[in-house]
Amino acid sequence: MAAAVIKPINIVITADSICPFCYLGFTKIHKAIATAKARQLPLQFNLRFAPYQLDPTLPSDKAVSKRERYAAKFGAARFDQMEKMMAQRFADEGLSITYDGTVRQTTLSHRLIARAYEVGGEAMQMKTVEGIYRKYFSEGKDIGDVEVLVPVAVERGVFGTEEEAREWLKGSEGMKEYDAGVLAAQKAGISGVPFFRINDKWGISGAQDPELFVKVFERISNGDIA
Repeated sequence: MAAAVIKPINIVITADSICPFCYLGFTKIHKAIATAKARQLPLQFNLRFAPYQLDPTLPSDKAVSKRERYAAKFGAARFDQMEKMMAQRFADEGLSITYDGTVRQTTLSHRLIARAYEVGGEAMQMKTVEGIYRKYFSEGKDIGDVEVLVPVAVERGVFGTEEEAREWLKGSEGMKEYDAGVLAAQKAGISGVPFFRINDKWGISGAQDPELFVKVFERISNGDIA
């Protein structure tokens, strides 16, 4: 019997670093891939992140209180319900979330995420994304602060020393690419994240359950869809 032909599955994950559903989606897509591998589907997965600007009105030069920001945006009662709901959804995935701390524009984190891919490909980028999510959601840190991202950059191997990481983060390298990525998402009509583009043909929006992704993977594996 001839060996099964390995089919590539290229997934572009459009997401923002302060989007809780993006962290959930990040976790669920990896669970789906683990399931596909456990079922020995003849697939080769290739993942890459693309930037999205969830809230263009957030300042970039200073951080603001998350609780005050969301209470003003959604109303105190609705925010209270949202906080409890998200805490449960995160717990269901083995994650934790806090609305303590501050928030600002996410440009800095997107530059680092892109740099991680340039240096170490998918593996390094995924580790860097996970580190940034953990800092923001679980630890309540300001990921718009260079000093918060420096240890993430070094621990994930993007830079060899804190000095190198700090100098790069304080610069502007990657800004043109970031702006182009945000514009590309707008032109593609992406209005909510996470958004998963599979093989540049199929789009899945939101933090869907892993089994939905698995069904798509199985259909590609079986040749039902390309």
